[in-house]
Amino acid sequence: MRRLVIMGCAWVMAGSCLAGRYDVEAVGEGFVKGDVVSYSYVPNRTWTPDEAQGVLPYLCEYELMAWAGGEPLEAFHDENIRRIDLAGQWSTAIMFYARRLDFRDEIIRLMLRAYRHRQLFILRDYWRPGDRNEPFDKTRDILETLWAQRDRMLVSPEGDRATGRQLINNILMVKMGDEGFCSLGTEGLHACYETFQQRIQDRMMDGQRPFAHIKAWYNLLGWAKWTGSCWASSEEDVLLHRRQKLPANTEFIGVDTYDYWWLGIGFAPVDPANRDRVQARVDEWHSIRTQYYPEGVVPRVCADAGDPSTWTAACWSDTHGLFNAIRLAKAEKAMMVYIGLSSSLPGQYTTPVETMDAYFDHCKAGPWVGLVWWTSMGRMHPDENPLGTLGYVDKTLVHYTPEHPEGRPYTPDQAERLRERFLASRKRMFEDVVYGQFGFLNGPKPK
Repeated sequence: MRRLVIMGCAWVMAGSCLAGRYDVEAVGEGFVKGDVVSYSYVPNRTWTPDEAQGVLPYLCEYELMAWAGGEPLEAFHDENIRRIDLAGQWSTAIMFYARRLDFRDEIIRLMLRAYRHRQLFILRDYWRPGDRNEPFDKTRDILETLWAQRDRMLVSPEGDRATGRQLINNILMVKMGDEGFCSLGTEGLHACYETFQQRIQDRMMDGQRPFAHIKAWYNLLGWAKWTGSCWASSEEDVLLHRRQKLPANTEFIGVDTYDYWWLGIGFAPVDPANRDRVQARVDEWHSIRTQYYPEGVVPRVCADAGDPSTWTAACWSDTHGLFNAIRLAKAEKAMMVYIGLSSSLPGQYTTPVETMDAYFDHCKAGPWVGLVWWTSMGRMHPDENPLGTLGYVDKTLVHYTPEHPEGRPYTPDQAERLRERFLASRKRMFEDVVYGQFGFLNGPKPK
């Protein structure tokens, strides 16, 4: 067994110092002990913001799962297997959309495939006070089904295997809501986390609490005032700007802020001749949004997004805004998750790989524990977005320019170059996490 107890900065790897103190170990081929024993590349555990600096364990693709409103999830089985096999090459967690109770059995089959790839699981199951449905009913249904088969070896149509208990232990979190904090406020979000604890974490099954390790995740709008943000990073934000504190029982908490590339920027980011200009724009944007400053930043609510004097980390920083908000709330179990951009908008330039790299590098350096990519969807159905993660892989991206705002297909050479650069970027991140930051659990990179 490879065991590591980290105190202070005793373990240094790939230029990173794993701060704080925690106890994790590899307990068998592919199994890792965190809060529970999971079959994963990284521990399923609680991290303090200080421990998180220098590591970024949870990499995930948002909206990976194919589904459609009135159709059974089984209708998309082959496509979802393909997507899991793809994302499993560069992710450490896979997200499943528990939108309907009848999705349960197929989600379990897909979990088995993700388990084969040593992926932790994220479920999407929204609830807030006032909703008519029973809180987290779809999550509970999945968990109780797995618990009833906790010691039974489940086998998928593809031959993937795990017991019900093993699948339970690989569940990292449940995304319970998104961008509604202004109406929820401190008390409402407290009720969301508290209800999740009562209905899921504290649920007794045969005298045990087998779901206690599963955390709840809520996502916020970005820090800046003009995004419609309502959360406070200081007492001044509460008193002067009527922002609201995060609740003290906050667990996973995140923001989504996207570095879109508008046609009006004056140059084409896809042109290799513009690499320096692309990097300069990336550096500027991320220096005020995602970059972590060891000396600290005191965020403030600024009034005018069009005023260049407000283009500072103090006015824009999601990293320090959320870091300070957690401290203000005294939320001792809070963990930070960033939803970053790997998609683009119809009618705008394709998002360059350089900004994806910057999301990763800055989140790793700071107190974030997760980076989730918006968005994965590829051209499978007419109403799906061909500009997301799968657009790079499947070479379905659309090239929008000022001359052709309606968009045109990329040439085969351009599409292949975008695909290769995208995959190289994702591979770099994955290898940094698995064989760098957590190499003591996974061993050296295979040759």
